[in-house]
Amino acid sequence: MALGSGTARSVSFCSLPPIGSLILPPLQKVTFNISQGSFQKPVGIVFDLGWRFYAKRRKKYLVVVSRVSQREVVNVQEEDLKRLCRQGNVEAALHVIDEMERNGVTVSALGLAELLQVCIDLKLLEVGKRAHELVMRLSSNPSVIVFNKLLEMYFDLGDTRSACRVFEEMRGRTLDSWNRMILGLVKNGEGEEALAIFSKLKKDGIEPDGSTFIGVLSACECLGAVEEGLAHFNSMSTDYGITPSMEHFAIIVDLFGRLQKIAEAKEFIASMPLEPSSMIWQTLQKYLKTERVDEPAPLTTGSGLKLSHKKRVKSNFVSKQKNASPEKSKAYEKLRSLHKGVKEAGYVSDTRYVLHDLDQEAKEKSLLYHSERLAIAYGLISTPPGTTLRIIKNLRICGDCHNFIKILSNIEKREIIVRDNKRFHHFRDGKCSCGDYW
Repeated sequence: MALGSGTARSVSFCSLPPIGSLILPPLQKVTFNISQGSFQKPVGIVFDLGWRFYAKRRKKYLVVVSRVSQREVVNVQEEDLKRLCRQGNVEAALHVIDEMERNGVTVSALGLAELLQVCIDLKLLEVGKRAHELVMRLSSNPSVIVFNKLLEMYFDLGDTRSACRVFEEMRGRTLDSWNRMILGLVKNGEGEEALAIFSKLKKDGIEPDGSTFIGVLSACECLGAVEEGLAHFNSMSTDYGITPSMEHFAIIVDLFGRLQKIAEAKEFIASMPLEPSSMIWQTLQKYLKTERVDEPAPLTTGSGLKLSHKKRVKSNFVSKQKNASPEKSKAYEKLRSLHKGVKEAGYVSDTRYVLHDLDQEAKEKSLLYHSERLAIAYGLISTPPGTTLRIIKNLRICGDCHNFIKILSNIEKREIIVRDNKRFHHFRDGKCSCGDYW
């Protein structure tokens, strides 16, 4: 049973028989614990302080009565919930919400939003789904704040189908809800779906803003749809009176660059009504460099040590496997087995993505043990068949891994979701949501 804390604000004494002169300790503010029960109205809390009366006979019968309101108990539980969320103790926070529900206490929208934010920060999709179930059980019409946070959670954790279901269930959507939906779909590589949501927004008579067009232009960038992107860009000012920001201009430059339309990108920059910022020039600069690297120079680490020592790289592979735990050993073994199957399905290693000075065999081995492949191998041996695998990494996925995972998703008949530092990649049936354009 959950415990709450309170403070005795008023103290009254029961009638005592006359027993002579009494020596009482000074009355002080008393802090106590109370068991959480049903607080439909103010209740009396009775407890024994254990004071002793000193007279001819020692007796212990001083009783103190305090009144604690329901609002105070609710505040205590809300504070407990917020504290547990700040500590990242999601299971305990869910237990507190269960207790509040049993006692007929409504959890605030901000408390639920804080819990969902913890699920986002800690990448806890399954726990987030449990929190979603609680939200729907606690209220037949949850706050739009909670719904928007659910959208954010599902999109940030790569579950676009659940996000779409949440959006369909929402009542009283705000513009922020529409914007989260468009941007979330783009982030997960679903540009066409994002543009469909934008069309629905306009059909419902909702006025878009600058953030809406960040999502719309990004969707066009995702699809490589330069003409449609320019049409939406121009409609910002002509149809909606929105002045494009530097970020809007940068997306169009990026769109031209991705299609290798460098001359058009430069012409677009020259026509800008404001001074191009460093963001614009950095975006253009990405595409002025050659993307194909046939003979890369040896890299150095932060300490300046060269990474072109073949023996050191090869020995690292051996030592890692020797020191591996049984689970890691199984993952390495599984990965080697997957590699054979993928090669038989037509995969050919693209060693351009290995920047170390190694021979061909060592380069292929280097690609084999990329972190996302090891994570997938471990996921395959640790989960039931058909389970969706979700991989999160802080670097951009290389082209060779992208091709490897596409083929693997078709062989294993699983959806594999990889989030890199740029976007989500949803691999399914031998295809990726990005359309090989990222």
